[in-house]
Amino acid sequence: MKVRTFLMLLAASGLVFVLSLLYTPNRETLNERIFFSRDVSLPVWATFLLVALCAMAVPVVFGMLRDVKQLVDSVTRRRAIKAQKEVEQRYVLGIEAILNGREERALEHFNTILQRDPSHFESLIKAGDVHRALGRIPQATELHRRARQVRENDLRALFALVEDYELAQDSPLARATLTQIIESKPKRAITAYRKLRSLLVREKDWEAAQEIQRKIEDLLGEGIRKEDRRYSLGIPYQLACRLAGEERNKDALAILRRQVKEHPEFVPATWKLGKVLVATGESDEAVAIWRRGFEATSAPVFLTTLEDHFLQLEEPERAIEVFKQLVWKAKRDVIARFFLGKLYYRLEMLDEALDVFRSLRSKVSYAPTIPFYIARILERRGDPLQAAREYSLLLSQMDPLRLEFHCATCASRYSAWRDFCETCGEWNSIQLDLREQLTLEEMGINPTLVYDNLESGEIA
Repeated sequence: MKVRTFLMLLAASGLVFVLSLLYTPNRETLNERIFFSRDVSLPVWATFLLVALCAMAVPVVFGMLRDVKQLVDSVTRRRAIKAQKEVEQRYVLGIEAILNGREERALEHFNTILQRDPSHFESLIKAGDVHRALGRIPQATELHRRARQVRENDLRALFALVEDYELAQDSPLARATLTQIIESKPKRAITAYRKLRSLLVREKDWEAAQEIQRKIEDLLGEGIRKEDRRYSLGIPYQLACRLAGEERNKDALAILRRQVKEHPEFVPATWKLGKVLVATGESDEAVAIWRRGFEATSAPVFLTTLEDHFLQLEEPERAIEVFKQLVWKAKRDVIARFFLGKLYYRLEMLDEALDVFRSLRSKVSYAPTIPFYIARILERRGDPLQAAREYSLLLSQMDPLRLEFHCATCASRYSAWRDFCETCGEWNSIQLDLREQLTLEEMGINPTLVYDNLESGEIA
């Protein structure tokens, strides 16, 4: 009981005591009756006593009501805390079930929580994630939408919906949701920008993807990461390819020339620039572009392209001359030398081809294609015994009929050069894998002498 209530009761008791002392000398007056109605009346003293009792009862009643309310609140609070602990325990069990690969069991825990509290945000998110992992996209979408209604400003629900829409192949909704995230927090939406960029790349909407890439670069500034920087080259390159396919060669050339100038190591741009130049009738410039591209990168795609280009023009002598010059200029001549030998073989210049391939044996630790070519040449020259030995060597190695390419970023292997690695999403990373060992300088050979020998038909 509060002090105020106690004082009020004490005052009321004192009043009653004073009235009792005054009763005897004022008995006649106090016995007079006070009429409340025609039939209801009370003596003066009884009226005073009733008023005093009422005065004492009011604080007592209010105090009791307050104490009852506090008791009820305390019980309710304890029950809520107990229920919350049970929900938390259920939620932890659900998370543990996910980690143990028991998704259905996890759903049982989350559903139990949602039966008690349909607006439990974390359970809505996790249950939706589990449904998505199990391939139940409609159920996942419904739960994540409910989570969004519970917390409109929580971006987790929106990001979860983006993943749901992507798996449902509903690109318009995914793009709209990502745009909503970006609009709500434009300076902190780098993750949304990245997801939107990836979505646009998959849809091959290169103009929109380029605009998003610019915004990402503006947000990150000097802190841009490698995984973001690669799109700075890849997206404009793909845009140029599309423009070239639409015969908008002028626009495509503008993009590709800028890329080659700023990033000469970016093989796809140099290769495609030459292709577009050929399409516009600038074959000589295209050849020069491809030659510079090989000299700068040693990418074999330039040699393959040059070979096909000259043979299509029925100029094999020019192809041989260009390849010899590239062998002479290359710091690592294995690739250029190999393609020269392959060109000789293709032109039925078997003696020259045999000399080239034999010279490569000491420089390459693993290349089944080389003994294959040597065996075929010996077979055509009428030397079956030596050819059989080469075939025996060939059979001891794997994949003898094709060159091997690998991604320098993720090590994925391909049977042909590509401008884009589908595994890691990296442009300009596919390289020929001849497992080259030594350069000419490392072997103590003068490159000038090699070129002179090539001119005379001898391979060092």
